Amino acid sequence: NASNAQQQQFAITYVPSVRFDLIAGSVTAAQLGAGLMMPISNYFALGGTLGAGISETGFSGRGDLYTRFSLDPYHQYSWEPYFGVGGTVRLDSGGPGARSYLLGFIGFNGPSTGGIAPGFELGVGGGIRLGVTLRWGK
Repeated sequence: NASNAQQQQFAITYVPSVRFDLIAGSVTAAQLGAGLMMPISNYFALGGTLGAGISETGFSGRGDLYTRFSLDPYHQYSWEPYFGVGGTVRLDSGGPGARSYLLGFIGFNGPSTGGIAPGFELGVGGGIRLGVTLRWGK
């Protein structure tokens, strides 16, 4: 059948995550976040995160968009190192309002247990960031 021959099948895989971040900057904040990553190759993924929490001025929220590069995409080591770059928008009530920043980070995903991999990140983007993550998937 010609129509079947013209149809292409492909699967888009999304990797969900949850995270806790401490952001130490001009306004320090603690935030919980949720995100999705979409792998575009063995090495690269596009992702986004929405976070909300409290800061020294009240409510704190952010949105991140980034590209992540894996340094061990075939999981040859227990902890997979990666780094990423992107942008972030942050809003703190009672503070300086909405601000946008460049985002950069390095991190490690740990071994997966029951389909969930723990990890941690250190980065910059609206301050120094320290994050703990849980990612679903491989």
